[in-house]
Amino acid sequence: MSDVDHDRRSERPGTSASIAKSDKKNPDGQSDVEDEKTVENYGGDGSSTKKEKEGEVVGEGVEDEGREGEGEQEDVMVYPSGLKLGLLTLGLCLVLFVVALDNTIIATAIPTITTVFNSLDDVGWYGSSYLLTTTSLQPSFGKIFTYFDIKWTYLSAIALFEVGSVICAAATSSPMLIIGRAVAGAGASALFSGALTIIAFSVPLSKRPIYVACLSSMFGIASVVGPILGGALTDKASWRWCFWINLPFGGCAFATVLFFFKPPRRPSVEKMKFIEKIKKIDYLGAFFLICGIVCLLLALQWGGSTFAWNSARIIGLLVGAALIIIVFIGIQFKIGDEATIPPNLFLRKRSVWVGALYACLFSMGLYTHIFYLPFYFQAVKGTTAEGSGIRSIPYLVSITISSIFVGGLITKFGYYVPFLWVGSAIFAVGSGLLFTLHVASGAGKWIGFQILTGLGAGAGIQVPFLAVQATLNSKLLPSGNAIVLFFNSLGGAISISVAQNVFSNTLVKTVPKYTTGVDAHQIAESGATTLRSFVPADQLQGVLRAYAYAIDQAFILPIAVACAALVVSFFMKWGTVKGKDIVMGAPA
Repeated sequence: MSDVDHDRRSERPGTSASIAKSDKKNPDGQSDVEDEKTVENYGGDGSSTKKEKEGEVVGEGVEDEGREGEGEQEDVMVYPSGLKLGLLTLGLCLVLFVVALDNTIIATAIPTITTVFNSLDDVGWYGSSYLLTTTSLQPSFGKIFTYFDIKWTYLSAIALFEVGSVICAAATSSPMLIIGRAVAGAGASALFSGALTIIAFSVPLSKRPIYVACLSSMFGIASVVGPILGGALTDKASWRWCFWINLPFGGCAFATVLFFFKPPRRPSVEKMKFIEKIKKIDYLGAFFLICGIVCLLLALQWGGSTFAWNSARIIGLLVGAALIIIVFIGIQFKIGDEATIPPNLFLRKRSVWVGALYACLFSMGLYTHIFYLPFYFQAVKGTTAEGSGIRSIPYLVSITISSIFVGGLITKFGYYVPFLWVGSAIFAVGSGLLFTLHVASGAGKWIGFQILTGLGAGAGIQVPFLAVQATLNSKLLPSGNAIVLFFNSLGGAISISVAQNVFSNTLVKTVPKYTTGVDAHQIAESGATTLRSFVPADQLQGVLRAYAYAIDQAFILPIAVACAALVVSFFMKWGTVKGKDIVMGAPA
């Protein structure tokens, strides 16, 4: 770089040199080029300034992993504050709560729905159709947030989710309900990654962990509230209200984002024509990713239950999934930085691939507990769906408190990597204790074990998203968030299928060991809540022991993945949210 170029660059407003010069010109010691709560960055060159009310200058001379290349246009971001920021955060929490609620509230309504539509064979599709679109579309929305207006993309996703909810609520047949679930899942695929992106543009990095913690806690709350609320609505009103309830929550969230979120100016994106933005989306890669995920999840959904694992259909799906994913990977390397999952971003940014793998493993353990603790309470302890939700409250409370408390600690001290270690270690210990639950376990055990496990889950589950936000600039941030969230959702989907197969196969093999004259397959197909109505009294304890043992075997998965997550966490690059900010570098 020539001396002339260096001098020209040093004269840019917001750089260290210009601040020094402006300070000399201003007798009050205030820089003329800074406004309160304003962040400026020039094309990711690493020089940025931010002045807050307390006079703190953040980000000067900081270079993050994602800040590559030189840009010519500046982006200016003014962070909201006070009531405006509070209402925006509340709206984002509401929309994430209703998305998470949509995953759990339907569980208690499914028996009634299958009776209304006479559609017992479609039970798996009520969850799978939602899961397929949610998981497979998340990386694509990362690219859409990069090149299209963040605010209107997010509002469109909320609207799409609401349309899907209306279709479900008004469904007159089982296929119509399945279509509605798929549409709602497509909208939901953008809502969590979009919320993280909005928070990144609304809150300084140093204060961001507590906000991410609040967003993450919505999933823990919904996992317990869902079965209770779903049972109450189904019993006292109609199963359709499990979907109608999404409308007021979504409407409030839509209004808060519409009125209180002001998207940043991104000149390099704004000057692009619409057709240029359309061409930036990796449609071919997205198509192959969707096909590969569909094949994989269908194989996991049907394997060992609808079809044998060695059947031609399951083998074909697994082989097809592998081949399609290989083609997808080849497309990603060929396209490069414009790919759905950019190889340079995923492989060369340690915070992304470590965070994605950690999130995948952690969600596998968490989802297994969320789905199979109710089986323990309903089958082994004999509670109702609502009762099992109430008994899962210790898990909810500990996840929520831990998530917010850890978010506050990271906000105060800056370092986030230690909480990956602590969270996975505590989660592993708690998972091991939950594995020991049996028929005669008292309330003290299942309450205490849930609290310990929830503390670990709350401490660790949010950190991968913070790591991505702490190391990527604004162009890479939407894709980084979407990649981590994609692996988080994929881990949950895989774990549910794996745990289901372990549980079902173990139950069928174990029932004959503890009972005589009881049809193991009939027990497996009867459901958790009807055991006591048809199992002979003298055989009930044996069946309950078999159920408890089968659940314990499913709970081996959380122990294994928690230990694996602990190992993975040691590869995370050390970082802090203090002393720098993720500012709005102009996308190239």
